[in-house]
Amino acid sequence: MADVVVEDGGLAALPGTLARLGSNRVLLLTGPSRRFVDRVLAVAGGAAVEVFAGARRHVPVAALAAARAALDAFKADTVLALGGGSPVGFGKALRRERDIRFLAVPTTYAGSEMTTLWGTTSDGQKTTGRDPRVRPDVVIYDVALTLDMPLGLTITSLLNALAHPISVLGAGTLSEEGRPQALDAAALVYEAVVALARDPADGAARARAQRGAGVAAQALDGGKPGLHHTLAHLLGGRFDLDHSGLHSVLLPHTLRRLRDDAPEVHAAITRRLGTAAPDARLMELLGRAGAATSLRALGVPPEGLRALLDADRSLPAALLLAAFEGRLAP
Repeated sequence: MADVVVEDGGLAALPGTLARLGSNRVLLLTGPSRRFVDRVLAVAGGAAVEVFAGARRHVPVAALAAARAALDAFKADTVLALGGGSPVGFGKALRRERDIRFLAVPTTYAGSEMTTLWGTTSDGQKTTGRDPRVRPDVVIYDVALTLDMPLGLTITSLLNALAHPISVLGAGTLSEEGRPQALDAAALVYEAVVALARDPADGAARARAQRGAGVAAQALDGGKPGLHHTLAHLLGGRFDLDHSGLHSVLLPHTLRRLRDDAPEVHAAITRRLGTAAPDARLMELLGRAGAATSLRALGVPPEGLRALLDADRSLPAALLLAAFEGRLAP
């Protein structure tokens, strides 16, 4: 399948893109807030648009069935995912099942629009896979859609992006060429984190954040992710947790673990980020942004975590308990 086409012209590029793809009937996938739907409808050109506002995190199969029914009833030839990783995840799932065109207009830094990864959740179990087919035909970036993103979401979304290259670097699954690219992606995202923590209204930093998130996602697509993503998918599916919040809570702990499991990789990341203790620095940035710094704060029940650890003794109990309490292991 061809590479994703990236449009940097913002929503103004949408009518021309739809016309070029031959899209006549568009199912617009978004979350219950319907944020920015009016802006998209205003520039949809001659295409007929139906809105499905039931996209949810982790793509629950029941909600996906409703989206599929809406797609078929409207006889849509195109899906347009507007929002963060949830609408994009729904678009990917529908693309696997139907011969449709697929556009994404990301409004966070999830980066899902640039990967071949897909996932759905049923009965607390998340199923994931890779399929080149699920990538959008076109991704439209519009910095204006990110300018009023709350600081907490800005930082957690970017730490979600930062987890992508760090996870594959830690797993040791990248090619020799891919490793420096992943380190560069991590540095680009981290620089955006620091800049936006200082000034959330910095439009140039938000443009860099969008680019960095896409590059970081491509790094994830270049290798097999490691422990970090295993834990994120497990906990996210089991407890229905906020996706970016979960990644950002886990990242300082999986990064600290990397110091012991792969010290040379940890040292390379530390050098490239330019901070002596990146795990502690990430915890500090989360706290300053008012974001959750523990699994407890995300809503993981203590008895639920204990049951999970009792059921699977292979899980890193010390790491998860530290993440639950929001304290870094020594």
